Amino acid sequence: MPRSMMVRYAQVEQGAPFPDTPEDPPHITDLKQKRQSKMEEMEQDPILTCLYRMRFGASQLYVYALAWVAVIICAPVYVDYNFLVRQVPARCVVPSCDGNDTSFNESFVQWAIPENQQCKVYQRSEANITECEEEYFSNDTETSCSEWVYDTSLFTSTTVTEFDLVCDSDWLRPLAGSMYMLGMLLGAITIGDLADRFGRKMGILVSVLLLGGGGVLSAVSPNYTMFLVMRLLTGAGGVGLFQVTFVLAVEFIGAKWRTFVGIMIEVPFALGEAMTGVFAIFIRDWRWLQVAVTAPAFLLLSYMWLMPESVRWLVSQGRKSDAIKIINKAAKVNGVEVPKHLLEDTNPEIPTVDGTISVANSKDDLVKEDQPPKVKKTVLDLLKTPNMRRRSFNMFYCWAVCTLVYYGLSSNSGNLGGNIFVNFIATMLIEIPSYVFSYLVLDRMGRKGTLTFVLLLGGGACFISGFIPKEIEWLIVTLSLVGKFGIAAAFAIVYVYSAEIFPTEYRSVGIGACSMCARIGGILAPFISSLASIYQPLPLLVFGVLSIISGLLIILLPETVGCELPQTLQESEDFGRDQSIWYFSCCKSRSNDLTGEVNEGLEEQKI
Repeated sequence: MPRSMMVRYAQVEQGAPFPDTPEDPPHITDLKQKRQSKMEEMEQDPILTCLYRMRFGASQLYVYALAWVAVIICAPVYVDYNFLVRQVPARCVVPSCDGNDTSFNESFVQWAIPENQQCKVYQRSEANITECEEEYFSNDTETSCSEWVYDTSLFTSTTVTEFDLVCDSDWLRPLAGSMYMLGMLLGAITIGDLADRFGRKMGILVSVLLLGGGGVLSAVSPNYTMFLVMRLLTGAGGVGLFQVTFVLAVEFIGAKWRTFVGIMIEVPFALGEAMTGVFAIFIRDWRWLQVAVTAPAFLLLSYMWLMPESVRWLVSQGRKSDAIKIINKAAKVNGVEVPKHLLEDTNPEIPTVDGTISVANSKDDLVKEDQPPKVKKTVLDLLKTPNMRRRSFNMFYCWAVCTLVYYGLSSNSGNLGGNIFVNFIATMLIEIPSYVFSYLVLDRMGRKGTLTFVLLLGGGACFISGFIPKEIEWLIVTLSLVGKFGIAAAFAIVYVYSAEIFPTEYRSVGIGACSMCARIGGILAPFISSLASIYQPLPLLVFGVLSIISGLLIILLPETVGCELPQTLQESEDFGRDQSIWYFSCCKSRSNDLTGEVNEGLEEQKI
């Protein structure tokens, strides 16, 4: 769940001029002096000051609305795997019995194919007989087949039926989801760096071409290999579009609103995911479904004209005149006057949208401080001291579990019984109340308490559902939804909590390492979901056990709400020594200032 940086903000009434200085936010007395110098540094650039002191007016709403549209468009490709690679009932082709007009359920299946077997067919008693009669088949001898007939009553075509991903080739099916996750990893790094070098709008352009182009090309793939390659490109475009659009929108909005808009950006994402299920109800052919969920991305090419470039990026590139034009236009739309003296001098800042490896720099440290040259920092530095080593591995595991279970439950929605479309849509929409819950309780229950609760809630629900008789479908579906509620909330909270656990000087490295572990979890998720073919409740049992273990491990971490957060490795090593492992900050309203600058961290999403 995104968290904004601590940039002072002064709300300006409609038509009122800018005040000469921004108002100080309320500070806790004993922290005021410590925070004051940092706040002043973050307000140094007059151009950025002008932008962030605007209220959330029509211009900000316009940019945020465009971001919502982009997120809705990019979200379906994250979960369309559930229908594109949908496993359907299959049976062997019976020579001399099956023809061009035969269906999956034929009378000869009863005596020509072994019961509950899709990879074997009974061998004929005599090889030269071509008649389709029961007396010519031997029930004692089975033989493998190389052609199959599929049940097309639910889906007319999927990649499974198109490329025969059954029997010995069944293991290839989850690769479609894993390749998408690998594409996300590559896209987060490369497109983020491209957006830093050439602008946010250029990042959007490249993402749109990868998402739309990869999606449409995958729809015309003549073989499964090309389909997998296109899935990788689509994954890179999908995560790039979400990441860059998110950062661009947040960079256009003052600090006062960043926490709220950062969370609410998840709402269109959940809606976009649910739309995939709606499309699948009406489009039962995988090729046309893929076109339907990816081709709309080309509409976002209009953002090269509709979306303003990031003022922060323009300032960092020395393009002062372009930045001033955007601010003046925004001020005019908002009915605000910008004093000319605030736009005279600038002190450029260099933001980043550098993807997986340094996502914290792009999102929680949107304003960088001038610092002397440093020795290169690596994740190995976090593992040298005992406390940080334990906490780092704890967070690595939590990120991997959150990603694995989040995408795993989405993939497993079709294995729950009942209407697969209703189950899928409900599994996506349950995320919305989970994000609202996170926003409302995160500061009151604390990071540690909230994350522990939602992981145990989600894990317990998944684990229990694995023991419910399959005849009670409504209860299995309900518990699975509770599991998705918990893990979606955990997925949001873990970004904030981990940014506060790692010290300021290693936050980028720590978040990057966590994100790498998350990708591993995402790559494994389709394979865990495929275990349903062995034992249907098995995926839910695995998800439940992993989540419960993670929830219990979080208890070992220190609470960060209401604490002076660590800046260095040594401070992190000492942080929390005065807390019992059973300490939870519950039912206490905290000011954001209490938790320092890390509560500002902005999220890299599902990512």
